[in-house]
Amino acid sequence: MPIDRPMITSLLFFPDKEIIERPGDYGLTAEDVFPMSADGVKLHGWYFQARENKGALLFLHGNAGNISGRVHKVTGWVKRGISVLLIDYRGYGQSGGAIQQGDDIVRDAQAGLDWLINRGSRGPVPVILYGESLGSHPAVRLAVKHKTAGLVLEAPFTAFTDLAAIHYPALPKFMTESLLKDFRFDNLGQIAKIQAPLFVIHGTDDATCPYAMGQRLFGEAPQPKEFFSVPHAGHNNLPECAGEDFWKKPCGFLKKENRLS
Repeated sequence: MPIDRPMITSLLFFPDKEIIERPGDYGLTAEDVFPMSADGVKLHGWYFQARENKGALLFLHGNAGNISGRVHKVTGWVKRGISVLLIDYRGYGQSGGAIQQGDDIVRDAQAGLDWLINRGSRGPVPVILYGESLGSHPAVRLAVKHKTAGLVLEAPFTAFTDLAAIHYPALPKFMTESLLKDFRFDNLGQIAKIQAPLFVIHGTDDATCPYAMGQRLFGEAPQPKEFFSVPHAGHNNLPECAGEDFWKKPCGFLKKENRLS
């Protein structure tokens, strides 16, 4: 029986069009930008220009919501002189289109990276890739393809098939393999090939993307790398639990590796 792709994507991805917070809510200003993906989808993002412009960070967010739910995570980077592009995947927020294939979010991430390098960073500055949960996959894929100043992964997973085994244990393995054939998002199979220093932040009580997955990815990644374990933190409260270290530690790691201006 053929797989109903729209049904599969509706079960896997949870985009939202509603804007829940804006940059001004945090005393920030942002430029509306509209990168175009290689297959012609008009995307939307917010670009936060830092005064010092020590580097530029591409923030690839997690599954639910849109960029408006991540503005609070931008504040600490901009404060430290890192400009940030928050971009929505197709179907999320004000971005057009809808996710139909497994590589769609990688194409969208590439469009964001191209915009950041060519238009947003105001000169040649170090570029950092940041992947939050679902965003860890396009971030890893870009870090394999491009040499960047750093790769920061927040609450990453090994593969979607591994998550399915945990969250849907009643489904036989052959069924999940079939359903997720085009959406494996195999970070574990890619992590050894990244071309950037790696910083992983993960909560010990993460019930969505288990802590052990972050540890396993970290173990397979090349040096240099650093792991920041946040005790008692879950999947969605890492900034609250980690405090200023949520930004201070990855910035410190990148500075130690001489990756920031």
